[in-house]
Amino acid sequence: MSKIIINENAIQIPSDSIGIDMGQSLSKIAYLECTELTFFSFPTQTSILRIKEFLNSKKGHENILNFTGGKSFNLYKEYSKIFKTKIINEFEANVKGVEFLYKIEKKKELPRALIVTIGTGTSLVLKDDNYEHVGGSALGGGFFMGLIKAQFNLNDYEEALNLAKKGNRYNVDLKVSDIYSLDDERVDLLFREFTAASLGKIDDKFNVESLNKGDFINSTICLIGENLGTIATIIAENNDVTDIVFCGGFLKGNKILKKILSLICKVNKKKAIFVRNSEFCAAIGALLM
Repeated sequence: MSKIIINENAIQIPSDSIGIDMGQSLSKIAYLECTELTFFSFPTQTSILRIKEFLNSKKGHENILNFTGGKSFNLYKEYSKIFKTKIINEFEANVKGVEFLYKIEKKKELPRALIVTIGTGTSLVLKDDNYEHVGGSALGGGFFMGLIKAQFNLNDYEEALNLAKKGNRYNVDLKVSDIYSLDDERVDLLFREFTAASLGKIDDKFNVESLNKGDFINSTICLIGENLGTIATIIAENNDVTDIVFCGGFLKGNKILKKILSLICKVNKKKAIFVRNSEFCAAIGALLM
């Protein structure tokens, strides 16, 4: 269990509510304790009893439980018999949480933006005067963890990130410069640095037995980042948006992913924005609603 405290602007947070965001992989809880905003997470599949233990500890108090996320409906029904409850659209809750964290960190209101939430999968929401779900992708933390489990029987997210930091994607990825001759003037220097094929060097000449875990995992993160960054910048351009906010659990501690997303945005003349504790956006948003 992790617990993070934010002291700023706590007076704006309702003291009688608890925000619960239950996703496929993680469940996040946010609430006000004295004058501090507190939030923490549990693995959804293995910690339902721990989530219930926390909620049961609030019996006898005049709390309102605000549920959001795809896995929340059953607990919402169960606890509606005990507490005042609400169930909230997760896109709306996430936008509200992003706005709150952005204001705390940047000391100003969030401008018109595309919000890209990278959790188990990925959703893209246009935040204007209102909000609109404008797209999504099956690429995200679920794909990442599934692939490294299938390839290396690896279940630990932090261990995977540590391996990725030591890896070199270009031991397995094919760049444009690997294809074109140095004397070929049809391809400029910038384009030569682009990825031609993720894992493109793993061919019939590659010794699979010598495959380095770090190289493979680094490549996988970059594959996800390049594809999500490209999707996000195209949708942002189509909606005349400059600012793209990236948030969600797959960004936690993931410097490789943040670097790739920032690079894709820079190349496409968009501004990549990251806010701290963004994996808790929907829980915080539910709390505020």
